[in-house]
Amino acid sequence: MTDEPFNALRFADNLAWVRAELEHAAQPYQPIEHQDAAAAGFLTVIRELTAGTDPTAAVARALEAYTGVRTRQKEHEEATEARRRQDEQDLEAEEAITRKVECPFCGAAAGMKCRGTGASGGLKKKSHADRYRLARGLNDASTEA
Repeated sequence: MTDEPFNALRFADNLAWVRAELEHAAQPYQPIEHQDAAAAGFLTVIRELTAGTDPTAAVARALEAYTGVRTRQKEHEEATEARRRQDEQDLEAEEAITRKVECPFCGAAAGMKCRGTGASGGLKKKSHADRYRLARGLNDASTEA
């Protein structure tokens, strides 16, 4: 079985195409959650090897690029999750205050959940907007006294 002769023009064209695809996938100018760590690593290998860098150093830099992107992605995911949990806690605290009063819209007793909040819902649709405003007004009045 004979190998096809090396075609330098085809290689250069294919390399340019792969490089463009990887640059698009790595997207260092985009938010970290849209970047592809593997593409960043592979792109680094290509850049280093075509620049004449030692192959071992090229792979080492590629690993650094890959782990750098993955580390930033994990940090971003953890921060996003922490923000989501904090928002949920804040919502629950607000809802606890809101449920201290009877709902003027649906008549739900204090401490009970509103019935059928639907489109008229207030705070994240857990209670009606009227109940939320009433509870805020009473809570604000009690803190001023």
